[in-house]
Amino acid sequence: MQNQANIVTRNMIHKIFESIDSFGWIILLAFTPLFLTIKPEQSWLLFVLPLTWMISFLAKKQPIPKTPINLALLVIAIQVLVSLYATYDIAVSLQKVTGVIWGISVFFALVRLSKKRKGVIITTLVFLASGAGIAVLGLLGIEWPTNKIILFNTLYENIPTLSALLPGLSDGFHPNEVGGALTWILPFWIVMLFWPIFSFKKIKRFIAPIWIIMLLILNGLLLSLGSLVLLFSQSRSAYIGMAFGLIVMLFVVLPKKLRFVFILLFLIGFGFLLFFILNGQFMVFSNQLFPESGMASMAFSMNTMSGRIEIWSRAIYAIQDFAFTGMGMNTFRTIVNVLYPLQTISADVPIKDIGHAHNLFLQVALDLGIPGLIGFIAFYLISFWMLISSIQRLRKPSERDHHQKNITKEMFTIISIGLLGGQVAHLMYGMTDAIAFGAKPGILFWVMQSIICGIYLKVRDHDYR
Repeated sequence: MQNQANIVTRNMIHKIFESIDSFGWIILLAFTPLFLTIKPEQSWLLFVLPLTWMISFLAKKQPIPKTPINLALLVIAIQVLVSLYATYDIAVSLQKVTGVIWGISVFFALVRLSKKRKGVIITTLVFLASGAGIAVLGLLGIEWPTNKIILFNTLYENIPTLSALLPGLSDGFHPNEVGGALTWILPFWIVMLFWPIFSFKKIKRFIAPIWIIMLLILNGLLLSLGSLVLLFSQSRSAYIGMAFGLIVMLFVVLPKKLRFVFILLFLIGFGFLLFFILNGQFMVFSNQLFPESGMASMAFSMNTMSGRIEIWSRAIYAIQDFAFTGMGMNTFRTIVNVLYPLQTISADVPIKDIGHAHNLFLQVALDLGIPGLIGFIAFYLISFWMLISSIQRLRKPSERDHHQKNITKEMFTIISIGLLGGQVAHLMYGMTDAIAFGAKPGILFWVMQSIICGIYLKVRDHDYR
């Protein structure tokens, strides 16, 4: 009797841990504001991360599922720890370090959730909600640029601010960072808007028309809001990134017979545009189109390129000096003024807070050293490979597929195409600007990667349940 009672007790405890573990992803997302704004005196919050993994062990679950990205993540995680040795002040690096560790934990939690089709849908909804949050906060909290497209300045005055709505919030968001974050989500909103329109007859077999209409309205509102914030951010890097993301998505959805013509037209159009820009005709046309708006002289000026080239050169010097360890996360903004002073950027300002290296890969190398950069590049390459592999497999028709499986495959295809466009858009943005690894908008990056990985694993295993 005693043994039987012990078995019942153990089973009961196991079920309790199993129930808690099933909500692990909710716990991590609920702690998001605390993790992304963590201060040294709140560092005890980091114990929540190993605690969720311990609960998974006690529930006899696998806290770290096997994925193609695991090795790259291991390299990145090791370099995050190594970078703590190099940083001049852990308090300066703490938020970025926490952002990466928290992001990796969220990634694995959502990949585990995505083992079922319902989990993929939930993770996709988290991605949509996170993007909507960034768009709303961006609209209300951006420090609007007033020296580029002067035409927008009068509009900015009519937009309420977070500091006015919530007194005490004085710090705004950098417009380029908000624009960069939106490049992850806008392509996805675009495909999610047009998919129900073109596949309405097929989708209505499984979803009530009223829900499809509500989805269209929601996506239309989100796309309009996100596009407006992106436009107002005046981030030229984000504009260019979005253009490339949309071109890649259009290429993928076009029939194979039209792809060669599309590439040819794109190359011709890009060649003409490049010629007009280098020849100065684009500036003349902009001045004629928007007279006395300052649009051509500021918005399309190449003057900031010299500043970026100087920042890139300083970043390369720093990478050479801190090749293995990196200089510590979030420290380049301070150390550059001490060891590699800038000359051409606001020469009248003695201390220049440039934030980052204005290139995603240079910034990762500065934060985590060359090994961390190798891990990050491997992460990106594997992520692209998973996306392309998933889209190719999902598009292969099969006579054995029933209607439910067909709609699931189509849904996975649409999601993958949207994420591919977002990843390309942000990668192009990252060539001349950056959202530093571990920064607050990185929630979109980690949720996005968990969807990519979750869909790939299900498609690889031919599991559409």
